[in-house]
Amino acid sequence: MTIADNHPMPDGGETRAHALAGRRPLLPVMAATGEGAWVTDVEGRRYLDLTADPALTFGHRHPALLAVATEQLGRLTASSAVVADDRADGFADALAALIGAEAVLPAATGPDALRAAVEAALGAAPRTTVVVAAGSHPELAASGAVTVPFGDIDALAAALDDTVAAVVLEPVQVAAGVIAAPAGYLEGARQACADRGVALILDETRSGLGRLGDTVALAGDGEAPDLRVLGPALGGGIVPVAAVVGSRALLDAAPGAASPSPLASALAHRVVEMLEAGELQTRARALAEHLAGRIEVLAGAGAVAVRSAGVWAGIDVDPAVMTAAEVARRLVARGVLVDVVGETTVVLSPPLVIRATELDWVVEQLRVVLTA
Repeated sequence: MTIADNHPMPDGGETRAHALAGRRPLLPVMAATGEGAWVTDVEGRRYLDLTADPALTFGHRHPALLAVATEQLGRLTASSAVVADDRADGFADALAALIGAEAVLPAATGPDALRAAVEAALGAAPRTTVVVAAGSHPELAASGAVTVPFGDIDALAAALDDTVAAVVLEPVQVAAGVIAAPAGYLEGARQACADRGVALILDETRSGLGRLGDTVALAGDGEAPDLRVLGPALGGGIVPVAAVVGSRALLDAAPGAASPSPLASALAHRVVEMLEAGELQTRARALAEHLAGRIEVLAGAGAVAVRSAGVWAGIDVDPAVMTAAEVARRLVARGVLVDVVGETTVVLSPPLVIRATELDWVVEQLRVVLTA
């Protein structure tokens, strides 16, 4: 089936109560299968999926990762915490070599890994304060972290008093609408933290492992953060797995985190091997340049602003035209799935296996919806 084979979703239809509790999804699509950058719903309609959670960096059901999962399912899928499994060390050694880090602390999920990183920094210093940037980590802010404006190095440096143990930053604030750190900001933060004996933690659970065109941020000599958190992409879209990488002194003293399963470690090791080849990063750089050039056509055509960061884009919809949620729902009828942030921002998060021609088609569908 091709792009043109998609058909509009029905506007209505009978509904019935289900036992599943919680908030219902934004889009009226019930996905049944996925492959690469595409998903198919229960009625056979296909959609180009630009809602990619970081776990789906490699798209749906990547064949190399399915092969590893199938092989490991025939060996060992889980083990007790009181014994070691034969997959964890290989994964940790490979990831440390890829990143150029001293140590790796595996974790079951991204939030587990971030929590372990913060606890490691707090436990290593007689200090009690954490600093975060506005627009990121609301859970840390709610628990007492000091918040500073994102991108303002002077404000960050001024906040680093004798009580601060750690600074937690994201290279790109996706939850704020795809806001990238200004040039030099992360490097300035690294230097300010080093000058004051504060641990810099880079949360790369969204942006790391290829999406920005590089394996990780701050990878140059002398620029690496004390700790970096890497997340869902390690699981290849099959199982959750994350890790904290960086200073052995900090991580050896960390309280630990829930360990991933042997299945997760096997998949993560294969992901690291794929990243070692560098082809994904090269592809991401080309896609990022292509996407940045294409979305410019939307500015002034129903969108008041467009932004890109790596293979991500944020489109601020003119409130006089419609809401971001309405744009997303109209795109469903055109065979495209996107996410939203707030009332006005549409977010494009394609898997890195998407084709440039598919990105072109998505932008055209957005233009049609925004100017209808």
